[in-house]
Amino acid sequence: MNKGIFSFLLFVFSLCWAQQKPVRIAFLSDVHFQDLYGSFSDHDFKGIINPKTGKPTILRTMDSQLHSTRIFNENYFAFLKALDDIAGKGIKIVTMPGDFSDDGQAYNIRGLHKILEKYHKKYGIDFYITTGNHDPVGPFRQDAGKDDFLGEDGSPLGIYSKENIGKIKNKIITKDIAESGYLEILDELKDFGFYPKKENLFWSTPFNFQAVKNYSYGKALQNADYSKRMYEVSKGFSVPDLSYVVEPVKGVWMIAIDGNTYIPKNVNENPDNPSNYKGASIGYNNVLTNKRHLIDWVKKITQEAKLNGKTVIAFTHYPMIDFNDGATKEIENVLGEKNGNWKGFLKKTLQKPLLKPDYRFTLRDICISTIPESGK
Repeated sequence: MNKGIFSFLLFVFSLCWAQQKPVRIAFLSDVHFQDLYGSFSDHDFKGIINPKTGKPTILRTMDSQLHSTRIFNENYFAFLKALDDIAGKGIKIVTMPGDFSDDGQAYNIRGLHKILEKYHKKYGIDFYITTGNHDPVGPFRQDAGKDDFLGEDGSPLGIYSKENIGKIKNKIITKDIAESGYLEILDELKDFGFYPKKENLFWSTPFNFQAVKNYSYGKALQNADYSKRMYEVSKGFSVPDLSYVVEPVKGVWMIAIDGNTYIPKNVNENPDNPSNYKGASIGYNNVLTNKRHLIDWVKKITQEAKLNGKTVIAFTHYPMIDFNDGATKEIENVLGEKNGNWKGFLKKTLQKPLLKPDYRFTLRDICISTIPESGK
């Protein structure tokens, strides 16, 4: 989902217990990371030379930013500044609720991995990621590219994963610009929540839930495998779900909800055709119809957490409530149903809230949503 011209949202959440140090968790949403100093595994292009630093830099054109709801080049430095701020505050847990990359390209994912690993080793920060509609763009890897990188002479440069898919004659071809699928993202970023760590007190997925008393790191590690995290989104079409729950510190369960729901465009097509899946940007509306196991799993997790005295924090890329302060219908009436950024919230009402109270924050403000069924 796009969040206007700002690159991402930084939010710090604190939990306090009597006679115990507060647990502080930072949330970094919509980073849309593009690795300015990255490299391609199959091409020697490293960007154009910055005349001030002498460093080669892989840049997008200013025109690309002016015609997008997000920025590309400045995100790199804003991301590092946010991480430095987090490190300076002594925060040791960071969650990233999706859209952590430009479009899941391999070179960007590798660059993100290096940065997260650096801050983990230097400051002891643990990162927990979930997916957004830009990572992955679809459930499986697919060829792609961009027409708007900056070339040597200031003109646009096309970078594509294969021939005959772009419109810029000045181009390079590299597999690393393709849009990664779940498998590639899981393999590269498994150390950041998608797989359990030995030091985690608990870790599980929607497909192989272990009760707390029976928890085993070895079993959790086996259950983290890609092949064991598939579900049938439509008859005959199996796609991954990378949701997980983790206990990084005693007493706190964090639920990373993969709200992406990739529905086939044509049910008569080959399920392995990566281009035969719709995008995931309408959020939880498709979860209720095609990914219902996710709702049931969250209910189960919250029940188990209550039984074991755990505090639950859930994070996901898509809002489950109206994030326009109750004015969505009025905005729709003025601008039209398809001209706003509200299509991702839940239009169908759940009979009972999954998590309560439900806190929702946006770039504009922080607000508390009142859920009629609970009165909270």
